[in-house]
Amino acid sequence: MQIIKRCHFLVVKLFSSLLGWFISILPIFPAVDEKALEILSKTSAYYQSLENFSATYNLTIQYPEEETISHAKMCITARGPQYRLSYEQKETITDGETVWVYDKALKEVTISEYTKTDSDLNFAELYNLYQEGYLSVYVGERIVHKAKNIMRDIVQLTPLHEDSSCKSITLEIDRTTTQIHRWEVVQNEETRYICTVCSFSVNIPLPDAYFTFDMVGHGDLEIIDLRENEEGMDVDEM
Repeated sequence: MQIIKRCHFLVVKLFSSLLGWFISILPIFPAVDEKALEILSKTSAYYQSLENFSATYNLTIQYPEEETISHAKMCITARGPQYRLSYEQKETITDGETVWVYDKALKEVTISEYTKTDSDLNFAELYNLYQEGYLSVYVGERIVHKAKNIMRDIVQLTPLHEDSSCKSITLEIDRTTTQIHRWEVVQNEETRYICTVCSFSVNIPLPDAYFTFDMVGHGDLEIIDLRENEEGMDVDEM
């Protein structure tokens, strides 16, 4: 159970960080590898052009210290800073202002502020991609289907700061569509998060209510509202 809880927390942090990174990739990188920068810039432009997207992923998490490999499906629908992510028995929903984390097994929903949640990263410090920067290097290409000329470029990102808990991020990007089909995040303790796209849809009709949690529709729930605590912390800091 502890592994499942930790997986969900880290996966949400990883996705929200990468989602923001897709939007703000251009100012991140110093002019080191022009080929890598060109590929990443095109990828960023592609994701910025989308009104929304919905995807299903195969997620593999390797824990070297526990000699454990976890396999799971992850479903994500995103529109700008809003997203709905399902993983194992949990679902995370945000409208860009409030975050709801629904535990189906416990019939419990935890509510917090979006900005507070996303700034409190303890996994790989991926949020610092916007601020501190990563070195991007073009690694090579992979031939998926030679006859159909399906090629993917591989770009690796490594942190410029030694105190980052993230060792590397490797992206596999389709040369024609500029979509990211696979990524692998390696932490310094060698825990690996490998995510592969199974299905990907774009610009689907989505009502605003899709990115909020329906309290009434879920019946009896234990509600843990952290927003009051967060407001109290802000007051104390002042």
